[in-house]
Amino acid sequence: MKVIAGTSSPLLAKRIAECLNAKLAKTTFKRFPDGEIYVRIEDADEEAVVVQSINSNDDLVALMLMFDALEDAEIVAVIPYMGYARQDKKFNEGEAISIRAVARLIESYASKVVTVNIHSRDAASYFKKLIEVDAMPIIGRYYAGRDVVMVSPDLGSYERVKVCAEYAGCEFDYLEKVRINAETVEIKPKSLDVKGKDVVIVDDIISTGGTMIEATKMLLNAGAKSVECACVHAVLAGNALNRLYSAGVRRVVATDTIERAVSVISVAESIANVLR
Repeated sequence: MKVIAGTSSPLLAKRIAECLNAKLAKTTFKRFPDGEIYVRIEDADEEAVVVQSINSNDDLVALMLMFDALEDAEIVAVIPYMGYARQDKKFNEGEAISIRAVARLIESYASKVVTVNIHSRDAASYFKKLIEVDAMPIIGRYYAGRDVVMVSPDLGSYERVKVCAEYAGCEFDYLEKVRINAETVEIKPKSLDVKGKDVVIVDDIISTGGTMIEATKMLLNAGAKSVECACVHAVLAGNALNRLYSAGVRRVVATDTIERAVSVISVAESIANVLR
């Protein structure tokens, strides 16, 4: 077995290879003057593990070219962050269901697909060969032994924070919107008192940071001692990280499904366990 590191996940691929005691294949990626991508894989085995998060259109094209270069191998596609998963249904007539198209592309090459915390059950349903790794226990263990409380930014992420808090060994809650009058909506923890406490807001994705910023301001106004944000996928579009810090977030913590400066927790061992 050889591990092939894609353009978006070189560090995670290396960590997975080390966990598996496998070698990384020699690869070449470059771009032609017209913008087209070139891929070469020189020393692949009959069994290939391709590691590539889909953070952009270029990442998706590079992934398809890696698959094509491995035409004689049995391919396991490890896609830690599954881009396009948020368009998982038709919200308006005539729209493409993006994740359905991406799933068909990937599974036309791969015998197995491994991902981490895909956006929704609807998104997962378009795959026939999908294995999903849950990073919430990993994030929870990272906080184990620390005197924190965990909150979900809304009821939709309540089950995620529940799992995370179980492994962290701490209290947890979710934020709810309470309408005060026709013009005013208050956001507050459902039942937990956060005054004087170090709070960790837990979610699967931080994209623009808008939800986390709103939650952070509310928690600090409610008397929280500090606020950290923890997520699986640190998309951090635009200047999201700067906006989070400016809003009073003490620290942002994420896994390495997307390789950012804040990616201090690795999912490599959990993915390797699935591949074994």
